[in-house]
Amino acid sequence: MLLPRRFLSVSLLSVLVMAALVSIERNLFGARYFSERVPQVQPYNLWHAWVALSLSLAAVQGFTRDVSGLGEPVLRLASRRELWICVAVWTLATVTALIFAVDPHAFSLLAREDGPVEWSSAMLIFIACGFLAAVAAGQVRAAWTGAGRLAFVAAGAAAFLSAGFFVIGMEEISWMQRIFGISTPKALLAVNRQQELNLHNISTGFSELLYYTGSFILLTLAPFVWLYLRKSVSLGRLDAFAPSVLVLVASAPMAAFNSDNWSMLPTQMMVMMTVIMLLVIADMALKAGHWREFIVLTAGAVLVVSLQELFVLRASQLVRLWDPTEYKEFFIALGLAVYGFQTWSRLRSPVTAPSAGRPINSRPVAG
Repeated sequence: MLLPRRFLSVSLLSVLVMAALVSIERNLFGARYFSERVPQVQPYNLWHAWVALSLSLAAVQGFTRDVSGLGEPVLRLASRRELWICVAVWTLATVTALIFAVDPHAFSLLAREDGPVEWSSAMLIFIACGFLAAVAAGQVRAAWTGAGRLAFVAAGAAAFLSAGFFVIGMEEISWMQRIFGISTPKALLAVNRQQELNLHNISTGFSELLYYTGSFILLTLAPFVWLYLRKSVSLGRLDAFAPSVLVLVASAPMAAFNSDNWSMLPTQMMVMMTVIMLLVIADMALKAGHWREFIVLTAGAVLVVSLQELFVLRASQLVRLWDPTEYKEFFIALGLAVYGFQTWSRLRSPVTAPSAGRPINSRPVAG
């Protein structure tokens, strides 16, 4: 049984370091660690970023050493369609950043409540919800026609994810409160930060951190981990739920859109680990002679660094300090939609359902 001791040790160390940073900022600077604030470029902030980078490098290196006995991961060629998806996503992220650089007010206007960014995010999440609901229904039918108990497990997993995504999508648009003119209940008015019909604004900082961390685990960390484990671990049709590197690359821009929450260790580590993992996979592509994949992955890593630097150094120009997080949630939603479609496409028929010892798809992006 694989026990990633090094990775878990670094994770525990990261929690202890964050507790120390909370104490330092509270006692020395009188600041709340988990609070919205303008990013600074002072000696303490640079030291804080260095700590995050060190822990991020140690976490990724620790994991790769933990799984070194499983053999080298095999990086497979991407299809032309998959490469174009990656290029389109990174082009969209670049255009979004250029809008901010040229006109911060337009950047903010697009991200307002009931604006195109918010509704696009919700629709993408509902698309992911729909694909996973279709997976659940299909697996129930498969189970009743002799596919076995594992099909019921797959149906339950898909139904759980679909329900979770539905709640997230409805929270994004405050359960359509403004569309139908629903008044916010009095119980929520006193505790909801924006006095809206949703739960995530009751404790905005914590709920955002939880959502962003969960998205990072599913859309970024899980594809990287599965890239190493897929040769030695087979879960039958449940392998279809393992996100591929396509999901990682399609959602990676989410790591770069931070401003008000940049000063927190988890945020910095998620950004830095995303960049490190993209470069590790790019190195695999280079060694395998996959030049197109190498260029796309390397360009993605460079863009994450560049976009994050933009929102840190020019944070004072933001109309609302939290505007970048609205775009962050859009790219999270885009990654969820790609993940939902990928899972559905793998399990939509008995022919494409994965079996032990056989790849789920013939030409996925590196995983």
